[in-house]
Amino acid sequence: MTQNRQQYNRQSAGDALSIAFELVATPAVFGFFGWLIDRALDTQPIFTLVLCLLTASYTSWKAMRAYSDRMEAYDRNLPSRRGDSGSAIADG
Repeated sequence: MTQNRQQYNRQSAGDALSIAFELVATPAVFGFFGWLIDRALDTQPIFTLVLCLLTASYTSWKAMRAYSDRMEAYDRNLPSRRGDSGSAIADG
């Protein structure tokens, strides 16, 4: 495996780990803040659920958007998309 490929694999693994951490930690932190608000206002777990669901939805959307953007960039860089593939496909 070439050094560039190893570096790409390490970067991809790091990106995946950071996204996974963000998908778990962010809703947990906001859920904790919601719990504190619910406790201070003596309410049912309304703020806990709302904040947790909102942040889980947002982080999921953000992860899907990042994945989609990365795949579009990958597709644009494919030789068949760049027009320099040298294929023998006729136009007619």
